[in-house]
Amino acid sequence: MDSVPRASATDSANATNGHGRRGLIDLARVAVEDTVRLVQQEIQLAKIEIKEMLASNLKAAVFLGIAAFCGLLFFIMLLVTIALVIPAHALVAGIETVLFLILAVILGLIGKGMLKIGAPPKTMTTLKEDAEWAKTVLKRNGK
Repeated sequence: MDSVPRASATDSANATNGHGRRGLIDLARVAVEDTVRLVQQEIQLAKIEIKEMLASNLKAAVFLGIAAFCGLLFFIMLLVTIALVIPAHALVAGIETVLFLILAVILGLIGKGMLKIGAPPKTMTTLKEDAEWAKTVLKRNGK
């Protein structure tokens, strides 16, 4: 009737175990590949964010430098004008000192506000999300 031999119950159990092991190995390989890809993407994201931060900080430094230079020129001209108008040189020196202190504080605060120092926020957020994902996958697989 049928020329194809039929497999016995033990043969089918062995075939299932062989495919089951192969399936686990394939799943493990896919998990490792996904993890490697995820780490590579996280590194790329961190590189992009760091480049953006460096570009922003470079712009901030340029603006700080230009502001400091313009402020210095302004105060030099102001000091010359004050020195010519007020004959009391001690008073002029006191005013100049206070003005330079105010300028230094203002420029320093503006520059500090423009700087971005710390871990890249997008990368940190995605790393936390990835860690949560990995925990749920491990819990699911570790039952």
